[in-house]
Amino acid sequence: MVREIAELEQGMRELGIIFDRAVIDKFNDYLQLLHASHGKFHLISHLDHKRVSRRHFLPSLVALRYVEKHNRVCDIGSGAGFPSIPLKILIPHLDLVIFESQRKKADFLERLIDALRLERAEVVNSRAEDYSGRRFDLGLLKAVGTIKKFVRLLDSILEADGEAIFYKTFGVEEELKIARGFLNKLRFTAEVMKTHTPLEKRPLALVILRKGRMTG
Repeated sequence: MVREIAELEQGMRELGIIFDRAVIDKFNDYLQLLHASHGKFHLISHLDHKRVSRRHFLPSLVALRYVEKHNRVCDIGSGAGFPSIPLKILIPHLDLVIFESQRKKADFLERLIDALRLERAEVVNSRAEDYSGRRFDLGLLKAVGTIKKFVRLLDSILEADGEAIFYKTFGVEEELKIARGFLNKLRFTAEVMKTHTPLEKRPLALVILRKGRMTG
């Protein structure tokens, strides 16, 4: 646990993130709950269980500067809370809704939100496709499938000028090419921001979809 926190602090410094003791305490509580739940739920892979900071916390935080300008945010298929919970810890003002259709994972997320004392954070135990509440200005999608699969859903749950961020890897241009017809039809633009994760320097591409115009 001490090594995980040390790596988290090092990685956040690499990202230029300013943090305090309260932030570290929340991540420490997050780690403890993940460790306590290991073996009960399939939240993260066995190999990643001892490298949560490197493989999950820090990659989630790469999108921080794109997320912090938003207010009403949803996370689709969050599982163990990535990427939204690490982002919420750093951006407390987010009005966050997490969609998780699996009951056991939804239960874990609810316990996590309570343990971290996160306000304005809600878990919806259903598919995002079935949601009929107020629309969001940002959607977060990490490890959920192809972009094409989610374009129609995003059109239905995002505000007229809303955005979505997909966490992908290099080579995502082919996936965007396949999705281009849907993107154009529903008037989304797509921007790819290529970078690398802190510490491990693994390729990471943030694909930002914006409603309102056609992509080329």
